[in-house]
Amino acid sequence: MRFVRPKSLSYQETIRFHGHDGPFLALGYKLGRFVVKTFRPKGIMDFKITVRTRAKKPFTCLIDGLQCITFATTGKANMLIKKCRSKDIIVFVENNKRKYRYKITQKAMNICLNADDLHKAAQKIFRTPAKDLWNIL
Repeated sequence: MRFVRPKSLSYQETIRFHGHDGPFLALGYKLGRFVVKTFRPKGIMDFKITVRTRAKKPFTCLIDGLQCITFATTGKANMLIKKCRSKDIIVFVENNKRKYRYKITQKAMNICLNADDLHKAAQKIFRTPAKDLWNIL
């Protein structure tokens, strides 16, 4: 059975789903938006995402941002979470024969971990070019 892809959640709806704004949520949402534009999925199962990150807040907030815009979810098993001990976050995206790896940059990690105001840090994530937030490997 094929499920047609609904309209992605807006960032405001993503904040409401997650419960609060923050830079890791924005980072996941922004990467997800880039992935959707790159892969142009037609359905909710058109790609698989694997996130390798620390299994604790605030790192895991990125996952909600990704899920809300890509519709890859842990419940449908087209998003997998792999725990790691380092602060690195690597997101693997697969679509048919295309595979990409995105690794968080030090600049992005600094914005996220040094935030005094979560909303302002999230705004800074959205103002920063994607190439300065993620290295494509």
